[in-house]
Amino acid sequence: MEYKLKQGVTVYIEPSDKYKTVLIQYKFRTIFSGKTATERSLVKNMLETNSKQYPSQNEMDLKMASLYGATLHTQSQRFGKQHVVTMSLSVVNDKFIGGDDTLLEEAFAFLEEIIFRPNAEDGKFHEKTFLREKENLNNYFESLIEDKSAYARMRLNQELFAGTDQAYQGIGDASFLEDITAASLFECYEEMIGSNQLDILVSGDVAPERVLNILAGQNFSDRKEIEKEVFCFREKNTEPVISSEAQDINQGKLFFGFSSPVYYMNDHYFAGLVFDGLFGGFPHSKLFQNVREKESLAYSASSGLDFLRGIMTVGTGIEFDKREQVEEIVLAQLKDMQAGDFSDALIAQTKSMLINHYKQNDDYQGRSLAKQYQDILIIENPLSQEQWIAGLNAVTKEQIVAVADKMTLQAIFFLKGEAENE
Repeated sequence: MEYKLKQGVTVYIEPSDKYKTVLIQYKFRTIFSGKTATERSLVKNMLETNSKQYPSQNEMDLKMASLYGATLHTQSQRFGKQHVVTMSLSVVNDKFIGGDDTLLEEAFAFLEEIIFRPNAEDGKFHEKTFLREKENLNNYFESLIEDKSAYARMRLNQELFAGTDQAYQGIGDASFLEDITAASLFECYEEMIGSNQLDILVSGDVAPERVLNILAGQNFSDRKEIEKEVFCFREKNTEPVISSEAQDINQGKLFFGFSSPVYYMNDHYFAGLVFDGLFGGFPHSKLFQNVREKESLAYSASSGLDFLRGIMTVGTGIEFDKREQVEEIVLAQLKDMQAGDFSDALIAQTKSMLINHYKQNDDYQGRSLAKQYQDILIIENPLSQEQWIAGLNAVTKEQIVAVADKMTLQAIFFLKGEAENE
């Protein structure tokens, strides 16, 4: 159920007796850029650390403990062409604790406190907290290189979107950190809470009237609404970009980036899901069976679709000297998909597994709410579970082949050992 509180401020309430907790999310949405994402990642770290009323992490933790173990989670993410900062609080439904029927009101009040009354004075954030969190974020950026698969994926993304803001991660980039001050960050914060599109999502066994009554007491301001358009369409490379980097590692990471016709809920969406499951998404897929199991050319091999930016990524972990063989066999698997070299039995198995995954997601409150938000931003009339399953089951072999035919290699990145470089 959708309710407009102010211009640019909308609340979406999803009453459900499936969960024993109430999940509340405030989502601040704006246009994505690397600089903005970096600043907003630091802002959300500041907000979850302390506030005016709770000036230390310990005091915040004690408050959440008093809310029957409420949990606070924050996220800074790229959502296609847009960037979203999420402040999320999960609290037990007061129906299950007996005697305290104001827990929901207290939870909203706590979330309001940490979002709208930060630890700041004279137009800047608390300096000591700011310096600590800035260093923590920089340390996090530096630590990303330790996860070699994640690093290779990041480098592949940089090649795919070179020269655009999409080349940056959803949390931003360390290169923008140095120029941020406690005062400039507070300006970014004020812009975020005062001007960003604000979507408030509430999931749980709660009466919408109760939620709306609580929110009526919060002082929201009108803000300019931004388009919901999130899809990113990149220009295709005429030839794939090939790059490599050497590090002191024991296992090579060979990653492939393809342009994909599959966007969330477009005409290729359901066929794309089945294609990905057959190609590299499941243990029975071609990449897993032929690259990893049969030929033993890779320790890992899988594919994944980005439904907002129109790309497919294939990631493999390999011996350094197997690079050419792996490249050849990965591309051969795609050619087999384009030739329709997969059985009806495998199609049925893939559809069954996708349906099971879809149903399982509804068992998790956070995943269910994330899907709801994606639907809010992208499609007018979300599909019911029955409609979704019917759409998937209607996929034909010809449609899967049509998706495979439109996959075009755009970039390859190889993270190799230093000995290889020599």
